[in-house]
Amino acid sequence: MPMKRSIAVGVFVIGGFLLFALGLFWIGDRRLLFSENIELETQFSNLSGLKAGSKAMVSGMDAGEVLSIEVPARPSEKFRVRFRVLDHFRQILRADSVASIQVEGLVGSKVLQLDAGTDQAAPVQAGDTVPSREPLEIGAVIQQSVELLKKLDGAVDEVKVEVVEAVGTINELGNDARTVVNMIGGETEEILKSGRAIAKNLDTVVDGVRTGRGLVGKLFNDEKLYDQARNTVAQVEATATNARRTSESVQKMVADIESRKLGETLQKTATNVQQATEQVKGILSTLKPPAGEERVGLIDEMRDTLHNAREATADLAENMEALKRSFFFKGFFNRRGFFDLDAISVQDYEAGKLAPKLDRKSVYIEGGVLFARNAEGEEVLTANGRKQLDEAMVPFLKQAASTLLVVEGYALQGGESEQYLTARSRAQGVREYLIDRFGLKPNYTGAIPLGKGVDPLAAPGTPFEGIALVLFSEKAK
Repeated sequence: MPMKRSIAVGVFVIGGFLLFALGLFWIGDRRLLFSENIELETQFSNLSGLKAGSKAMVSGMDAGEVLSIEVPARPSEKFRVRFRVLDHFRQILRADSVASIQVEGLVGSKVLQLDAGTDQAAPVQAGDTVPSREPLEIGAVIQQSVELLKKLDGAVDEVKVEVVEAVGTINELGNDARTVVNMIGGETEEILKSGRAIAKNLDTVVDGVRTGRGLVGKLFNDEKLYDQARNTVAQVEATATNARRTSESVQKMVADIESRKLGETLQKTATNVQQATEQVKGILSTLKPPAGEERVGLIDEMRDTLHNAREATADLAENMEALKRSFFFKGFFNRRGFFDLDAISVQDYEAGKLAPKLDRKSVYIEGGVLFARNAEGEEVLTANGRKQLDEAMVPFLKQAASTLLVVEGYALQGGESEQYLTARSRAQGVREYLIDRFGLKPNYTGAIPLGKGVDPLAAPGTPFEGIALVLFSEKAK
């Protein structure tokens, strides 16, 4: 009986060892530890959620993994991403290959995607730096589309205003020209009538002078009086000539207006504006169809996609919460010094229940230094504010990637609800900036609104508003 028990124990031990060896081999094979590979590097300004252990893919095929991410020493530098790929991919990875950060599936994890190079470029060697292309965020695309539509709408309005002004100016010019022509035509006709009457009278006088009839004939026998009459006739003729020239000038001006074809130009301008308007309507119809049409626009499709992504994220968050509290993983969350960052209340946080076993290191930055209001009245981070946050994070960079960092928000203006909303907006805005800027882990980086605050660096009781960066680290032994 003891002999059979020993054999059973031996079989159990050997089987367990074989299962362990098989699992170890399977894990090593999944991580490509038993295949020849080469290590390469690339650089990004924004990691967009990429982390150590993420997949490295070549033209959509699994090829390796990300080994490490080096945080830059200065804000002007980029994150250095070191990764490895299987050696047989070297024949399609060339010096002009481009590395980018992509999403695996619709709401999958981030992967490092490597595009194949060209035949003319040299193959990469171990340790080479592969050129990179910064990731494109869907939020930035939507924002740029909205700004483009606003600019296009403003340009169309400006063109409409200018066309209306031009048409009004041309109408006024035509009315003025007609008025001038009518005035000059009437005055010229009157002058010509007066000239003809004077000429008839002069003929009568001349006849009387020639025949010597009456007192007038006798007076015109005087040479001086004759010369004066001749000068008067010459002046009348000069006046008629000037009137004729004025009329011709006006006619030339009207003909010049017609020769330039301003009417056709205005018609073409109106046609171009109408075509541009139709194109804008087509773009807007593609983005959002008119009411009553059954087809789905691009904005509706994007809205549905974001809605599905939010539902999937919420389901994943619920699964993770259940996983945290499971028997297998609860110990891990307890050992890291804090358990549930998202679910803690303000009262429990102020009481020190978030991470009672960890030390706190705090940096306070005033809101007037960090934020400014935009045209819509919302608070946004300023360039000087980003610089202040970068400098404040320098002492925390070596520990922030592996321990807890909390952004506390403070506000003094308005009632209690307004203070809470302002403090939350400030804390969340700074948290998102730090995660994007320094590649921090979102589940290790929190934001909590505390409303009114007291400045610990000033006199006791001095009110404070702004944010505080709080790093929780292990206590010194």
